Amino acid sequence: MTSLLRNVAALIAAVTILQLAGGLLGVRIPLAFTIEHSRTALGLVAASYSAGFMMGAMIATVLFARVGHIRVYAACAAVFSVATLALHFSDDIWWWGVSRMVAGMAVALMFAAVESWLSFSIGKHVRGEVMSIYMVLTKGALALGPFLAFGYAAPEAEPWMIAAALAALSMVPICFTAAEQPDPPKAQPIALVEQFATAPAAVIGCFGAALVNGGVLALAPLYASEHYGANAAAEFYSAAFTGSLLLQWPAGRISDRVDRRLVIAALAALAAAASFALALWSGELLSWSAVLLFFVWGAGALSFYGIAVAHMADRAEPGKLAQSAAGLLFVWAAGSVIGPLIMGPLVDLFDVAGMFWFSGAAALFVCLAMFWRRTAREGPVTKEEFAPQLGTSVAAGEIAYGEDKPEDESGAIAAANNPR
Repeated sequence: MTSLLRNVAALIAAVTILQLAGGLLGVRIPLAFTIEHSRTALGLVAASYSAGFMMGAMIATVLFARVGHIRVYAACAAVFSVATLALHFSDDIWWWGVSRMVAGMAVALMFAAVESWLSFSIGKHVRGEVMSIYMVLTKGALALGPFLAFGYAAPEAEPWMIAAALAALSMVPICFTAAEQPDPPKAQPIALVEQFATAPAAVIGCFGAALVNGGVLALAPLYASEHYGANAAAEFYSAAFTGSLLLQWPAGRISDRVDRRLVIAALAALAAAASFALALWSGELLSWSAVLLFFVWGAGALSFYGIAVAHMADRAEPGKLAQSAAGLLFVWAAGSVIGPLIMGPLVDLFDVAGMFWFSGAAALFVCLAMFWRRTAREGPVTKEEFAPQLGTSVAAGEIAYGEDKPEDESGAIAAANNPR
């Protein structure tokens, strides 16, 4: 295990550094953009990022085949840095929309490069341990990132410079690693209809997670800054990811022993309860109690995506896990586009409480849908062991659970962990 971690340490380090920038921008973008623009416009910018992410995931395999993983990562880190710095030079909504779309495309390619490389480098027997380390470090970075620009006023240039520098710095471990690059992955069609027929609860859970999370993470810093001061935005954002970091693994282990749909329902209900509480008492809570509620919201809302992916892994046909992971990521990204587009106007109409009403309603829908699916179909007889899961790239599902290999002509199961 120690020698394996040495082989993949550079990859995990690169994503951890990149996520420091992601956490910083998650707080800085809404605070800086809404000085001159409405929440509806901010929702459009957030949706643009998710749309770019979808496009990046779609072209990843082509780029890996042409130039390799290291060059794709390095080029996209440079593009992400420039797109981040560009946000300082104009307040125009279309400028920000295009910049964030380009950034989303670059980030998707960077995650796809690292995670497909990880999948190539690790065997199934250690996937859970490696993914645990990967999750702790990357989610920890998202929680710490906002504090790197703590104290800077929204219009100042330093936060953009720090985020761009972190993205550039993330190239160093990738460029200097001695680990062997994987062969180009094999693209597979997404086949969304087939996947919904295979595991409807997994598709609903992933789409619902994006609806619940996408808009709130984009707009919650406004809630914190308006009611508790600009510096509170970092505390709220960090509290959500800390809650998820603490609860996701225990929830996943419980889902190995009971119906995963019940665990998804419980987490969604937790997110709904916290959302409705924040909506009802918006602005009336003390700072510590509001942060605690947002911690609870993150523990529920940011934790059930991985269990939905595990549910799909339980039901997916042999040899189709990568295809299923691609489809779930596409569904998640689509929800991440829709969520901010709906929440932005709601915040303009009903103040920041509007986003919590929508988040609570979406989480409640997921909860009820899990009970409906449980009555419609029995759970799987056998399960894959849970491994933590991030909504990042197509490769993440294969890293966590391994891609099932079909039998060859002699009936033996292929033992090697071949890259796609």
